[in-house]
Amino acid sequence: MKRRTLLAALWGGVCLNAVSRGARARAAVPRRVIVLDWGLAELTLALGVVPVGMANTPGFRRTFTACPLPDSVVDLGLMFQPNMELMLALKPDLIVITPAHASMRGALERLAPTVTLGQFRASPTPYSGACEETLRLAHLFGREAQGEAAVAQSRHAIAQARARLDALPEYASAGGAPIYMARFVDESRLRVFGTHSLFGELLAQLGLRNAWGGAAAAAMIGFDALDADSRATLVYVKPLPAMTATMMQTSRVWQAMPFVRTGRISGMAEVPPEGGILSAAYFAHALVDALAALPSARSAAHAPEAT
Repeated sequence: MKRRTLLAALWGGVCLNAVSRGARARAAVPRRVIVLDWGLAELTLALGVVPVGMANTPGFRRTFTACPLPDSVVDLGLMFQPNMELMLALKPDLIVITPAHASMRGALERLAPTVTLGQFRASPTPYSGACEETLRLAHLFGREAQGEAAVAQSRHAIAQARARLDALPEYASAGGAPIYMARFVDESRLRVFGTHSLFGELLAQLGLRNAWGGAAAAAMIGFDALDADSRATLVYVKPLPAMTATMMQTSRVWQAMPFVRTGRISGMAEVPPEGGILSAAYFAHALVDALAALPSARSAAHAPEAT
């Protein structure tokens, strides 16, 4: 308790309410940070801050492929049941959590000052929210310049991906073909991403049309619901479940879908829909790669120029 009181005093109470809009006096910058959320860990790493501990590091490495995690980061176990003894042994001076960890906050505050962030995922514009939270974290870590640079680099990468779409006028034009962004769950269902998802916001920033008109972040549907627009392309996020791959070879219903009959289906590299600014930049280029790999795009690229 004395250690916690001392750290709280050094911070002037700042860490106990990171979203406060008041002035923030900092007597010390946190050096030993624990992050219990993958999306916030990505934002932290984007600033050049390596946590001493994180929840489920093997899962992060599998899923957040755009964000290499140093071997020095200690695995603290489950995201909502972390190893508290191990956390204490790491002697953190800051713990970063999300609103979903609210029931644990009291226990965590006994270990170190605790800050709640991660609201960007509930925002109708998750990417813009992630940029804002990156800057908040940068202020917390005394890395304002790094925060500005990280956000600028992410936005520049997305702008570069949009420029690449000039070679794909079928999608980039004002009335371009719409795109379903989805991830398969099993042989008949998939998670389709709406306008209020990270993927949905990035589609808009790339100048692409989202074929799924729902405003929700995502919806679980049967694949047979993806027939509203005969011009639509389906881009699915890998990996593809084995049962889904089998279904694609055997199901007459699937083979009758408009995007299957016209060859407008492509898989793209895995990107977490809960990711931050690094995942967003990776998504933008991975999506353009997937569109460029379509037969129609390859045909257009090799078509002779009009004379």
